[in-house]
Amino acid sequence: REKECYAAFRDDVFKNWQECCEGKGVPELRYRDFIQFALTGSRTEYEDVYFERRRQLDSAAFLSLMYPEEPKYLAYLSDVIFAICNEFSWCLPAHYGPIDKDNSCMIDLFAAETGFCLSEIYTLLGDRLEPLIADRIRVEIDRRIVRSFLETRFFWEKVGSNWAAVCTGSVSCTFMLMRPDLCPSLEERFSAAMNYFLGGFGPDGVCEEGFAYWCYGFGFFTVWADMIRTFTEGRVDWFKLDKVKAVAPFLSRMYLTGACTVSFSDAGRTGRYNLGVLHYLKGEYPDDVVVPDPAYSELMDGCGRWCTFLRTFTWLREEYLIPTTDAGAELTYYAPSVHWLVKRGATYSFAGKGGHNCEPHNHHDVGSFILAKDGRQILTDPGGGVYSRQYFSGPRYTFVSCGSHGHSVPYFGTDADRAERGFFYGYQKDGRQFGAKDVRFDGHTLTMDIAGAYNEPAVHRVIRTFVLEDEGFTLRDEFDVDAGIPITERLVSLSPYTVGEGIAVTDGVTLIFDPSLCEAVTAVGEFKPNENVYFLDLRLKEGVGALEVAVRV
Repeated sequence: REKECYAAFRDDVFKNWQECCEGKGVPELRYRDFIQFALTGSRTEYEDVYFERRRQLDSAAFLSLMYPEEPKYLAYLSDVIFAICNEFSWCLPAHYGPIDKDNSCMIDLFAAETGFCLSEIYTLLGDRLEPLIADRIRVEIDRRIVRSFLETRFFWEKVGSNWAAVCTGSVSCTFMLMRPDLCPSLEERFSAAMNYFLGGFGPDGVCEEGFAYWCYGFGFFTVWADMIRTFTEGRVDWFKLDKVKAVAPFLSRMYLTGACTVSFSDAGRTGRYNLGVLHYLKGEYPDDVVVPDPAYSELMDGCGRWCTFLRTFTWLREEYLIPTTDAGAELTYYAPSVHWLVKRGATYSFAGKGGHNCEPHNHHDVGSFILAKDGRQILTDPGGGVYSRQYFSGPRYTFVSCGSHGHSVPYFGTDADRAERGFFYGYQKDGRQFGAKDVRFDGHTLTMDIAGAYNEPAVHRVIRTFVLEDEGFTLRDEFDVDAGIPITERLVSLSPYTVGEGIAVTDGVTLIFDPSLCEAVTAVGEFKPNENVYFLDLRLKEGVGALEVAVRV
């Protein structure tokens, strides 16, 4: 309530209270919005209201704890809890099973989070909750989480993604708080699921799902690992594992310049992290974890995740609030198991990747790269698009955000060829077997053969080389393709290109190429509604087998 180090966070709590709660009731979750996903694939109508309720829950619960003498917070909290306990399902429609079956007690990410959230609020507020509200929490957690988990084996218990950590961690924490008597018999099951989660990381500790999903999945893992260590009085300590130690420093390595981050997979181009989680991990691994500038942190995310919101306050350490000199310092980080390179320099930052086309939250982006400076991406990997049913089903790679046509990689053939042979002709293909080979990094030069990502019989080799220099980098592609196959180099930017003879400029970055070898054409792609990306297509002239582009900042 009084310490200066919490002042900005207190302001954020009150701001959210004023925006979401003050003078407003709990919004209605309507049937017509629930079924939109089944009818059209749209998620936003229902989720916007669902997550507003969770943000209301966070604010009212925290202010009830912080200011117990103010009855309005607890009164509002009771209304929100009552409404959430009356929800048809805590599961999102996008994760719901067949609509003609009773899946009201299915446990997805958000059902698990809701159970954990209500369990902590119930535990922390104790007898301050009115008896009916306390009873509703106990009954609904028992029905939707405890009995559901005891009676069902869920797919997320055997996946190496954020689902395993968020669902397992939330459910396990709910049991520790509400049914500790059952925990010993479930310990092996919870541990097995968390081992699947950690198995999704390579020895380098890279989160292939991207920055935001490290924050999500590993954030929940950290909360759970802390809680299970306390619950077992130190007998179970996951922080002693080498894999956990390898994963913990990942986030700070993904910052390129300012709040701008590596946006591979379904990540965003800027990244906000949870301060409490980073401070906790810094305490566990003081020599390995670097805490980025607190200005890049966020108190409450758009989904209103209570457990990390609360721990911003309970895990904050004042000595870590001062940005360390290493947080934005020059860096060269290469992860050979996934072929990710991140290089922060004095004048620009670069990220490039090899990898394969069956990564979690996969994009067709083998050979893609990012150039960033002055707090923003310029040559871009656009990152995650708008989530919908279509985005996670068959049409996924037709979206600019996911397909190779929306990344800075070559493509083959013409639009007429694709009209005749299918959309993906000449673009990268989907599957683990389609990836980079012979990837090498020597400290200054990253080289790979990306031909295998295309699975085109006429494309035999594509040797992509990045030479990193102080004033920029040089991209060189060498092609071994059958005669007569059109080749185009695509370079994606967030700003329009101005093109001259052998030169193109976008947002202060200059690209230099030999105009005798190619024709420069510009185009626009829709990344999201009202948000475009811009293409510079260098169409190689017939018989040309290599092209070099010098990128200067």
